[in-house]
Amino acid sequence: MYHSNYRMEAPQMLVRLPKITSDFETAFNAWWAAQTDDFRSTHDELEHRRGFKAGFTAGRKKTSRRYTFMTGKMKITIWAADVGSARALAVKEADRRFREYGLNPPKAGWSLRLLGNRGS
Repeated sequence: MYHSNYRMEAPQMLVRLPKITSDFETAFNAWWAAQTDDFRSTHDELEHRRGFKAGFTAGRKKTSRRYTFMTGKMKITIWAADVGSARALAVKEADRRFREYGLNPPKAGWSLRLLGNRGS
């Protein structure tokens, strides 16, 4: 029998959530596991991870190009299909960054200067 002041609590259970891996990590781990032991022992995994990530990112964005804009001292990099949509996305990103610091974007708009574009 329980004493009247005794309060029964449910036991705390440890809940293990599955580790969330990105598509990149899954693809890299599969590729790395497919390599021979000799290859893995003579090559640096982190170096190959960086190279794999660059190729993986570019491969996923086949129809997009990378555009870099500058406004003041702020550099904004955008992936988009063409320069017009990239400029519109850059304006939204600049507005978001300003609001993040509690500042209002300029009323006259942003003066974006295209620094370069890369991609397919």
